[in-house]
Amino acid sequence: MSVRIDVVGDDDALEDLWEWLGAERELRGRVRWESPPAAEGTMGSGVEIAVQVTELGLAGINTLVAAIGAWLTYRSTQAAAPVGSVTISVPGGGQCEIKHDDPAELTRVATALLQHLSDSDDPAA
Repeated sequence: MSVRIDVVGDDDALEDLWEWLGAERELRGRVRWESPPAAEGTMGSGVEIAVQVTELGLAGINTLVAAIGAWLTYRSTQAAAPVGSVTISVPGGGQCEIKHDDPAELTRVATALLQHLSDSDDPAA
């Protein structure tokens, strides 16, 4: 199972985040580019980052969320256009949004992400 990641605020930021996540030891080999299905009435879609989270576990989810938070902090110190937020979408339509590197927010997002993932694994859901 994969989660999809999109960045709000800067077109070049998605590639920058992709490189950042690819450098994380626990995520190496799990990060790839994907084209989401085109929305109805559109001619196509852009690209998103997909991260394979099957068997990542709590530590891996925490690594993913913490890496995104650290990247947001790093980006805020650079001359590049600021990034509004990063959205993580899970199968079944759940989403989590990260806006900054606040430890309480990152814990909340990791918990919500794990809940969304467990809900999407549930055949009764």
